[in-house]
Amino acid sequence: MPDSIPLKGRGVSSDGAFEKVIAAQAKAHRLAEEVKALRKDRKGLLQEFNAITTARPVPHSPLIARRKAKAETVRVCCGDVHGMRMDRDCIAAFLRDLKMLDPDGIVLGGDILECGGHLARHQPIGYIALCDYTYVEDLNAANWFLDEVQTAAPHAVIHAIQGNHEQRVERWCVDECMGNGREAAFLESVYGPETRLRFKERGIQWYKKSEIYHEGLPRGWIKLGSMYFTHELGTSANAARQAVMKTGGNVTFFHTHREDSATVVLPATGLVKAFNPGCLSQMQPIWKHSDPTTWSQGYGIDFILKSGAFQRVHAPIWRGESVTSAMIERFKS
Repeated sequence: MPDSIPLKGRGVSSDGAFEKVIAAQAKAHRLAEEVKALRKDRKGLLQEFNAITTARPVPHSPLIARRKAKAETVRVCCGDVHGMRMDRDCIAAFLRDLKMLDPDGIVLGGDILECGGHLARHQPIGYIALCDYTYVEDLNAANWFLDEVQTAAPHAVIHAIQGNHEQRVERWCVDECMGNGREAAFLESVYGPETRLRFKERGIQWYKKSEIYHEGLPRGWIKLGSMYFTHELGTSANAARQAVMKTGGNVTFFHTHREDSATVVLPATGLVKAFNPGCLSQMQPIWKHSDPTTWSQGYGIDFILKSGAFQRVHAPIWRGESVTSAMIERFKS
């Protein structure tokens, strides 16, 4: 039998020939798929090219030279020093920064004094009324702090807000006078922080929690430019957000000893922010026992333009070290 039989002018081979035919057909199929893919890519590139050539040009805004904005005023805010419970290393770092900043204004957000011992009777159950220092020693510590602040920032106008710890003195006076308002006011005028810290002689404006200072604001609140200040405004984990929602404006509060901030946009007001700069007191007081605090040490700096616009910078302090001076030196260079 012959090896092949002619079929329509072609030779039909043995099994080896069939394998060559099948391989050739598979290769032809692959090449056809590649050609198809290349045609698809070419079509896509052509469409992209046509889209680019027919697209409307993006208008470029001319670069406008802007005058360098210079802060008209610099304001520092700090709180919760707590007298005999202040952190001396933290205070030292704060005072070094304060001297370099030479601010135009300072807001002391309350609790300059600790007022423990017999003045702590209004603290909730579970508080240990520490008696290892006297009220006189507490006043001496707070007076030392105020002396140092005024020495480091001689040009600053200082505002001091009463905190809940200073208010203990007011409550004690009311108790001792059996609720007689006039007698309590006299005792406080002799014994209270406003007198013993010599705010009037120092030229420091003192704001009590029980007084209204601006129409429409709660008691103890003040407004400086576009910023509200108050000592207490919530203590929850989301205190800053709650504070800005309650206020409907820019607000700085203290009391929680935690650095905190929140930003919201309100339809009727626009962009508003809430801040808590932290504390300058000891991080783990003895009355917290073995319960770790979530406190943080630091203060706030506002760079305020003539228009009233401001930039708040939080200046944290950790183990007596602040990097604010390095930041200022970098910007100055």
